[in-house]
Amino acid sequence: MTNQIASLAARLAAVERRLDSTSRTAQLAYSSIEDGAIDVFDDDGSLRAVIGQQPDGTTGVIVVNGPTPPTPSQPTVTAVTGAIAATWEGAFADAIAAPLDFARVEVHAAGVANFVPGAATLRGTLESPRGGTLIIPADQPLYVQLLTRSTSGVASPPSAQSGPVAPGPIVAQEVLDGIVDETALAEGAVSRAKLQIGAVGHNQLAIGTGNLMPDPSFEGVFTEQLVAANTAWALVDGNGSPRALRVDGKSLTAASPSLLVTELSVSPGDRFFLAFDYRVSADWAGDSIRFYLRWQDAAGAVLGYGTAVATPTPGAGWARVSGQVQAPAGTVAATVWLQDFQATAGTADFDNAEIRTVIGAGMVLADSIGTLELAAQSVAAEQVVAKTLTAREVKALSLTGDEIATNTLTARHIAAGSLFASRLAIGINGNLVGDPSYETGVVAAGLANQDPKVFAVEDGGNNSAKRLRIVAAAGTYRWVQHAAAPMLPGDRYWIAADYKTTTGFTGASVKIFLGFYDEAGTRLSSDGIIVSAPVTDGTWQRVSQIVTVPASATQGNIRVGVDGTGSTTTAGTAHFDNVECRSVLSTPGGGARAEVSPQGLRLYDESGDEAVSLTTGTPNYLTLTNDGTAVATIDQDGNTGVSDLSVAGKLTIGGDPIETYLARFARGLVAIDYQASAVTAGATDYGFVELSFDADTSRMYRVVLDCYADPSVSGGELVIALKDGGAKTPSISSTQIQSVIYPMPTDGYRRVRLEEIRSGAAFGAGLHRLLITFRCQSGPTGQTVRLFGGANYMGTMYVEDVGPYIPETGLYNVGGGTTTPPKKTYTKTYAASWSGSYASRGAYNSYYGNQCVQGYYSSTNGMQASLIGFPAALATDLSGAAIQKAEVYLYFDHWYYNGGGKAVIKAHKFASRPSTFSSDSESQTISWGKNVGKWVDITAVFDSTSWRGIALDPNSSDLNYYGRAQGVGQTYPPQLRVTYTK
Repeated sequence: MTNQIASLAARLAAVERRLDSTSRTAQLAYSSIEDGAIDVFDDDGSLRAVIGQQPDGTTGVIVVNGPTPPTPSQPTVTAVTGAIAATWEGAFADAIAAPLDFARVEVHAAGVANFVPGAATLRGTLESPRGGTLIIPADQPLYVQLLTRSTSGVASPPSAQSGPVAPGPIVAQEVLDGIVDETALAEGAVSRAKLQIGAVGHNQLAIGTGNLMPDPSFEGVFTEQLVAANTAWALVDGNGSPRALRVDGKSLTAASPSLLVTELSVSPGDRFFLAFDYRVSADWAGDSIRFYLRWQDAAGAVLGYGTAVATPTPGAGWARVSGQVQAPAGTVAATVWLQDFQATAGTADFDNAEIRTVIGAGMVLADSIGTLELAAQSVAAEQVVAKTLTAREVKALSLTGDEIATNTLTARHIAAGSLFASRLAIGINGNLVGDPSYETGVVAAGLANQDPKVFAVEDGGNNSAKRLRIVAAAGTYRWVQHAAAPMLPGDRYWIAADYKTTTGFTGASVKIFLGFYDEAGTRLSSDGIIVSAPVTDGTWQRVSQIVTVPASATQGNIRVGVDGTGSTTTAGTAHFDNVECRSVLSTPGGGARAEVSPQGLRLYDESGDEAVSLTTGTPNYLTLTNDGTAVATIDQDGNTGVSDLSVAGKLTIGGDPIETYLARFARGLVAIDYQASAVTAGATDYGFVELSFDADTSRMYRVVLDCYADPSVSGGELVIALKDGGAKTPSISSTQIQSVIYPMPTDGYRRVRLEEIRSGAAFGAGLHRLLITFRCQSGPTGQTVRLFGGANYMGTMYVEDVGPYIPETGLYNVGGGTTTPPKKTYTKTYAASWSGSYASRGAYNSYYGNQCVQGYYSSTNGMQASLIGFPAALATDLSGAAIQKAEVYLYFDHWYYNGGGKAVIKAHKFASRPSTFSSDSESQTISWGKNVGKWVDITAVFDSTSWRGIALDPNSSDLNYYGRAQGVGQTYPPQLRVTYTK
C-alpha cells in the first residue's frame, strides 16, 4: 500500500511540472498559417485586421474599419514668396495625443471659404504626428483646412479653417543677379516708361536685318506705343498687312503733322534706299506725303534731309514711292520721320516702309552679289555696258522663258540637234494651247502685224482678264492660229473653247478647229467644231468635241475663227477665251477599254459598246455586269434597275421621304386594354378603366370602349363618360371629353359602346391618361350597375391612330336649303410656269436661261439669286382659302462642295418673271445633297395667300450656299404642293 501511495504522489508531481511548462509556452509556438490569413475581430464582431496572405496575393497585416481619428488643431498660415506656408504644431482639437493608428495629416486648400475637402483640394501631407510645415504654390489668396487619416484609411472631421492668406510677392531682393535675362522677359514687358532717358541710344539698338526700319508694317508693340503718344496718329487696315499708320491732316492753316520713328547711326557719304506705300482720303488736301531722314552732326545740329516724296491722288488706292538719299559731310546720326506735308484736310496712310543700305561699288567684293542680292528689275539695260555680259557671266540655266522676249529666239539661234523632247515642256497642266486665256502676251504679240480693228486681245474674258476679238466680214474667213504641238496618228484630243458674240452678229459661223500637219509642215486636214447658228444674246457659251489625229500627221495646232464665206449679210464680232486642247487617255482597239477626257470617263465592254458613261454634255449611264450579264443599270435619265436594295439613310420617292407616304395611312392601334372582370357603380361616378397614350398633333385618333353592362334592377339609365387627365393621374373630376347614355328598361347583360374621334391637336401634344367613369341615374333607389367582360367575351378599350390630321370643314344646314356649301380641304400640285437667275441680286441673267442659281462664286455674276413662279391657277385657288401646308419640290444638280449645300428659300408675289430681283425677307434654310430632288415643307415662309412663288436667295459669299437647281423645261422642274381649306 505504501508503494502505491508513493507512486501516485510521483505521478501528481509530474503532472504539475508539465502544467507549469505549458503555461509558460506561446500558444502558437508550433503552429503556422498555410496559404491563408487570420481575421481579427472586435467585441462587436467587426473585422479590424487581416494577418497573413491578402486577397491581392501579398502578405502582411492590413488594418481595416478603424475608429475615426481625432481632428487636427487649426493650422497656422503665412505668406511666403510666390506661395503660402501651412503649419500644424502636432496638436488635436479633441484628443491629447495622436492615435496609435495615425497615418498622416492631409493639408487641403482652396480659393473659397468653407470648402469641402476632397481630391481636388489636397495639396500635400504631413507624415509626422509631431507636426510640420507645407509650402503651397499659389497665385491667389487661399483658405486651408487639415484632417487626420488613420492607417485603415478613415478620415477625421476637417479642422477649423484658416485664411484667406495671399502668396508673398516676388521682389527685387529675392531675384538673384543675372538670373533674369532677355529671354525671360515677356514681349513688350519693357516699355519706354521703364527706360531712363538717354540710357539707350541708336548704337544700342538692333534694327532689322536688311531693313533698318523698326516695325516696317506697323503691326507690333513698337508702333502701338508711338501711336499712344501721338494723338493725331492711329492704326488702320494695311496694304497686304494687318495694319497701317494714319495721320489726320485737318487744319485751319497748312500744317505738316510729323511722326518721329527712330534714330540711326550714320556716317558721311552713306547711301540709303527709302520706300513706302501711301494712300490718302478723297477729301485730302495738301502738298505731298513724305518719308525722310534728317541728318544731324555730333552736336545735334540739322545738316539737311534725305526724302522720299509722293504726290498722291485723293481717293486713289495704295501706291508706292521709292528713292535713294546720301548723308552729307559731318553726319553722325539720322532721325527717321513720316510726314503729311502742308496739309489742311483729309487723312494720309503709310505702310510697308523700307530703309536699306546702298553699297557703293568700291565696297563690293568679287562674286559677292548674285541674283538673290539684286532686286527685281533693279538692273536695266542702260546700266549694263555694251558687250559686258557674255556667256561666262550668265550662269547655266539661269535664263528662263520669263527673261526671254517673245519671238527673240528663232530657229536660226538654236543649234541643230541641241533640243530634244526631254527639253520641251508643253502644257504643264495638260493643255497643249500655250496661251489659252490670252494673258501671257504670246498671241497678242503674234497679232502685232494684223489690223487691230479686226484682230485684238482685249480686256473682259470669261472669268479671266483677257479675251480674243475677231470682227466678222462678209464672204471672208478670219481666224487666229495658236502654236503647234507634236502629235501621233490615231491619238485622240479633246478641244474646247468659250465664245461670245455681239447681239448684232449675223451671217457667219463660229469655228474651233484642230489642224493636222506632216513632218514637212504640209497641212493634211482639220477637224473640229462648227457653230453654224451661234447664240447671239451676248452671253458666253462653251463648246467642245473629241477629234482623232489622221495618218501621217506629226503635229497639230488650234485655230479659232469667224467664217462669213458665202454670206453677204455678215456683221458683228465674236470673242474667244479659255481655249483647250487636251489628250484623251484611251486603250487602243475597239474592244474592252477605258477612255478619259476632260468631258469625263467612258468604259467600253468586250463588244465595244459603252457600259459606263460619266461625262458632261452627253447622257450619263452606268451598267454593272457579272460574267457578261447585266445586273444593275442607271440610264441617262437616272432610272435605276437593281436586284435588292438596302438603304442605310433616307429613302426618297418622287422627292418625298418614304415617311411622307406612310404618314398618309392609319397607323392602327396605339394602346389597348382588355377587361375580364367586373366593376360596380351606383348613382355616383366611379372609375372603370384607365388607358394612356402619347398624342401627335399631326394625327387623328379614335378612342373606343366596348364592354358589357349589367344593372341590378330594371329602370333608369347608364351614363358612361370619357375623361382626360392629361399627364397627371385622372380622376372622376377630370375633364370630360365624351359620354354616352343607355336606358336600362330591363335587368340583365347588354353590350355597350362609347366612341370618340379626336385630333391630336385637340388632345394636345404629349402624354394623355384617359379614364372611363360610369354611374346609373334616374333609376330605383339603391340601383347599381356593373361594367365587365369575361374570359370568352372580353371587354375592350383602345386608342387607334386613324390617319393624318384633317381640319374640320362642315357647317350647320339648319332645316336644309343652305346656299353656301361646306368647306373642303384640297391638296393641289402646281408645276412651275417660269424661273430664272439674277446676277448680283439685280438684273435677270439670261446666260443661265431657266436654271436657278443661288450664292456667290466669282465677281463675274456676283451674289446670285433666283425666282420661281407658278401659274395663275394658284392665285385663283388660294383666293379666300386658308393654307394648311405648303411644300416645294426642287432638284439641285450642282453645289460647290461635293457633299452638298444649303438652300435658302423665300417667297415672292410676282405673277410673271420680273426684270429685277426682289423677294420677301423671311427665309428658311434647308440642307441639300448634290443631284437630289426632294419635297420640303415651306409653310413657315409661304404663309400667305398672296404669295405667287419662291426665291432662292442666301445673300452670303459662303461657298456652302453656292448651288444650282433645275428650272422650267429641265428634267426635274420645280413644283409647289399646297394643302388649303376653302
